[in-house]
Amino acid sequence: MRAAVLHLAFDGLGAREALSGAFLDNEPSLRTSRSLGYVFNGEEQFLRRGKPEGMINLRLDREAWSTTRRDDIAIEGLSRDCLEMFGVPVAR
Repeated sequence: MRAAVLHLAFDGLGAREALSGAFLDNEPSLRTSRSLGYVFNGEEQFLRRGKPEGMINLRLDREAWSTTRRDDIAIEGLSRDCLEMFGVPVAR
């Protein structure tokens, strides 16, 4: 699912980067992000269940995504009207 969303963002919508994050104790999420090419982009503290918890921020740029992109994902039916709903400027 995350690979498909990245494909939509980069290939379909022309994104330049994708940002993500996970709490320090969520190793499965961090491992998935790293396998998709995300890299460390800082750390923050948030209140979680009333206690301060560390969150790892991650960043994936277009170039890094191009090295991990999957060839088995295709975008179908993404129209100009859809692009505008995602905030992508479309020339008239």
